[in-house]
Amino acid sequence: MTALDSTAAAATTRLARRRYRLGVSLFLGSARWLRWIILAWVVLTPLLSVLFRDAVETGLWSITATVFQWFVASVAGMWFYQNLPGTVARGVTRREVTTAYLVFGLLASIATAAVVTAGALAEHALLTALAEPVDTWAGTLAAGARYLLITPIYFLSGALIGASAVRFGGRHWFTIVVIAAASGHYAGVLALEFQFFGNGDGNGGAFALWLGACLAVIAILAAGTIAVLRSIPVRSRS
Repeated sequence: MTALDSTAAAATTRLARRRYRLGVSLFLGSARWLRWIILAWVVLTPLLSVLFRDAVETGLWSITATVFQWFVASVAGMWFYQNLPGTVARGVTRREVTTAYLVFGLLASIATAAVVTAGALAEHALLTALAEPVDTWAGTLAAGARYLLITPIYFLSGALIGASAVRFGGRHWFTIVVIAAASGHYAGVLALEFQFFGNGDGNGGAFALWLGACLAVIAILAAGTIAVLRSIPVRSRS
């Protein structure tokens, strides 16, 4: 192989990996942007759960974990809305953006589930030591682990809305459709987030149903986002 061939092969490899580097970069950038919010959330919420244990019997962590999902959805949607057309116009293909966002969503889901689980265990430990714990250790661990499937739903919901805003924004019907669809969708997400893990009578059949529903919603949202990305307009390089 000549030096020219080696250079061309290296360039091809770098180009092939660009989508993965972009996904990792998006995740790291978002983590840096949210780092102080996450730190304050993880440190203060378990302490406040102990302080207000008589007023909030369920603990504050489960409530704030749900609120944090909106940050995940917002970050996913805002990047699309603010940067997608310019990114595509600079030569990054829609396929690369799609792969990068799937990597971004995977990393965000794993990291969020880890943070939620760690905070839930910290709250449980404090309540065990100073008050009355909300759940068992196993139940607390499961409650955090469920965000491995709940977070992708929030992430992809934000991504779909952000990509759709780029594609259809400015049309009168778009805002109406988003508000109506988001309201119904959020009610469904809350049901998935709390119905099985929060009812205390989980069994194999119920878990299989919950798992199938989560995976189906993730697949639908991913397919919708990919479909919208394929028709995103490209700005001219000016």
